[in-house]
Amino acid sequence: MSYKNRIKILEKKYSETNVSKGEVLPKSRISKINKDYYKNQQKRRVDAILNNIKNKDSIKEEVHEIVKYNTLKELCYNCKEETIIAAIILYVQHNRNQKYRIELTGLWSNYGLTWRKYSVIIERLLMNERRDRKRVRCDRFVDNEDFIWWGNR
Repeated sequence: MSYKNRIKILEKKYSETNVSKGEVLPKSRISKINKDYYKNQQKRRVDAILNNIKNKDSIKEEVHEIVKYNTLKELCYNCKEETIIAAIILYVQHNRNQKYRIELTGLWSNYGLTWRKYSVIIERLLMNERRDRKRVRCDRFVDNEDFIWWGNR
């Protein structure tokens, strides 16, 4: 067995989520494990939906940041999380290009978005931004999708 394989085996054996048979964990640790799991699942969901669009790399970080700082179910209680994420992606794309027709996209039809759902989600997103002074947009500025500037302009 090589040194690298031995390290991987030990990392897996003593990882935070690996629990031995019969081991009892405190509620705080179980809670932390569940929160980390949910965050990772949410990131995977966002990435899966982003795979359905063109130029996903240019908006990926911005969408992840918005999803990270907002509770999705607060944005639309009766909507699926995938629908809310699709609305956020379309919002970011429309902010980049004002001529972008969001109702003609595959995301719009595939995730069952309507103008009412979209407006509720975006309205609550902007209300959260004002209330908590969270940034809906990240601090990256994009010009022609080729250059990204960091900082304020």
